[in-house]
Amino acid sequence: MNHEYGYTIPNSNFNNLGYLKVVANINDKHDRSAPSNYHWKVLKCRMIIFSASSLMACPDKSDLKEVHIIFNKLGNDYDRLTSLFMKFSLSEAGPICEVTSEIYQMCFHYTMSAKIAPAWNILGYNYFINNRNFLTETGPQDGVRYKIAMHESTLTLQLKPVKIHILKYKGEKYGEGENIRVLPSLNKGIIEEHYDALPKSATFKCYKDLRRHWKNIHGYRLPENEIPSYYTVRFWRGDPLTYPAICLTRNFPIITPLPKPSERLILTNFISCLKSKMPNYLGIPLTIEANHADNYSGNVNHEMSDTQAVSLCTPTQYQQGNN
Repeated sequence: MNHEYGYTIPNSNFNNLGYLKVVANINDKHDRSAPSNYHWKVLKCRMIIFSASSLMACPDKSDLKEVHIIFNKLGNDYDRLTSLFMKFSLSEAGPICEVTSEIYQMCFHYTMSAKIAPAWNILGYNYFINNRNFLTETGPQDGVRYKIAMHESTLTLQLKPVKIHILKYKGEKYGEGENIRVLPSLNKGIIEEHYDALPKSATFKCYKDLRRHWKNIHGYRLPENEIPSYYTVRFWRGDPLTYPAICLTRNFPIITPLPKPSERLILTNFISCLKSKMPNYLGIPLTIEANHADNYSGNVNHEMSDTQAVSLCTPTQYQQGNN
């Protein structure tokens, strides 16, 4: 039951790739969905990703301003990047460098996660859950545990189909001082206060901005109609943050293995979605090769195409006149 399914994603153009470290200007006018400096940098990174299929990128995890970008040195990608840097107020922090396996793996992971949402939403550090509306639905839901590794010019994707059950109960309340986990990271925090409306002390002044934040930064789709229940959560450092109640859970989700016939469908859905959302990358078609006898490589059927067309939503484009 612990069998994982391996796929390789080769890149015949690896030696022609370039890597740039860029710095985001965090002093320009922020979009309302990204009021903090860190989230403003993340949003700029995601706008780069959605601006051109030939680019991969990821925000640096520790530096407040840095973004990592991989591009194809052949063709006009660098000229396109220069234009995007001006548009999104980014600047190069050094020369064009060779792409390392670590940087490639990081950028592929982040770019893939951004593009397959909200059909597949990231959960913790190694799960995707297959439901656009998983925040408001109860019971076990389809998902995959994944692991990404890079060797020379070939990336390996290990997948294990599972059922993911985020334990939630209608009308559930958390008490002051209670330990909880927050989505999408599943990091632990401590409840400080509960509010029946978005508190005035919150970073976001209206539900619309909060909803756009979760879409633009995490790929999550909060329900269109507000569920008026919020908590401030304190972590081991920094100021408390305000979370919608639907983005909290008491415990780590219950992960359940599946029989082989059920695994086939989930694998096919995941690979189909990846091919649909990311058909090209770094200037070449995305090629996914199965490393196992059961070749669930996924053909995009009509239903999947419709689902992706409806759910594909890029971050709000930054405009100088945003207010």
